[in-house]
Amino acid sequence: MESQVRLLLVDESPAFLSELKSMVEPGFLVHSVETAAQAMDMAERVAVSVVFLDIALPDGEGYDVCAQLKKLYSMRPLQIVLMSSSVGDKQLEKIMVAGADDFITKPFETLEFQLRLKAATIRLAAQERLVAERDFYRRAVHQEEALSSKLLDRQMNLKEALAVATEKKKVLETEDKKLAAGARLDVLSGLLSRQSLASRIELEVRKTSELDVTLSGLMIDLDRFKSVNDTWGNLAGDEAIRTTGDAIHTCLRTEDYAGRYGGEEFFVLLPGATLDVALTVAERIRSFIEMTSVKREGKTFSVTVSIGAAELRKSESPGEWVARVDLAMYRAKQLGRNRVEA
Repeated sequence: MESQVRLLLVDESPAFLSELKSMVEPGFLVHSVETAAQAMDMAERVAVSVVFLDIALPDGEGYDVCAQLKKLYSMRPLQIVLMSSSVGDKQLEKIMVAGADDFITKPFETLEFQLRLKAATIRLAAQERLVAERDFYRRAVHQEEALSSKLLDRQMNLKEALAVATEKKKVLETEDKKLAAGARLDVLSGLLSRQSLASRIELEVRKTSELDVTLSGLMIDLDRFKSVNDTWGNLAGDEAIRTTGDAIHTCLRTEDYAGRYGGEEFFVLLPGATLDVALTVAERIRSFIEMTSVKREGKTFSVTVSIGAAELRKSESPGEWVARVDLAMYRAKQLGRNRVEA
């Protein structure tokens, strides 16, 4: 991702746009417009990455602009956060249909805006990573086609050589489609969604088998999460999940993947990592989360996590492996929480 993200703010109120600009932290190139037409014109002229878009515009609805922007940027990463002063079931349905990545209710405080913006940039980085992988597989397919052409000229058995090359091409194309389809992210944590995570687990296990490399995984569970909700409220619980997702992302290596497994559980894939490396990464995550404060409406509290780790065994299925990682996490719970177990 570029060092400076291009941020587009769209709202009919010049005063509100000015207030929004003052909330943006350094590191963003900010553009602002007041109408739907201006938003589309700006998006066509400038490659924006994140858009905060009001639903009510003087010349149209933000839903329609959102759908048009998603179509315009169908081949490149884009994060859209819709804004509105009120929201109901019909509006939520329209938001989903339009393809928005997040929603924020006006008015909002600076901290909430900055958190939503940061979550959008995390999702954007994940999108860009998936696009880069997709391009890698496309290049691999093209290289395979060129190699196949040379082999066909050199080998006597042309049919056999063509069958081998075609099969390899199909495998690469299948992986490419899986990666493209797996670009969905969990809005709250900014990590991979459950569906995308499951696809990534399947793919990484296959890679491990075919390339004869190591793979380790971590199951991370927030300790006493129900108590957080009961004490601080459900919105504070959401903030705890968002903060935890951010912390996990911060602690990972560039080749790692993380997703929200469900509720307050997260799963981390560590390609090429032995169990010793996995335990080191797990302890770094555990310590970082323990030292990180969760803030919500002027209140500050902290959370801890229990982490299980396991290295994939030869001939082990994805389900068997994940179950072992999950069992190690529950062992950490039983031994007192806020710890790492293998």
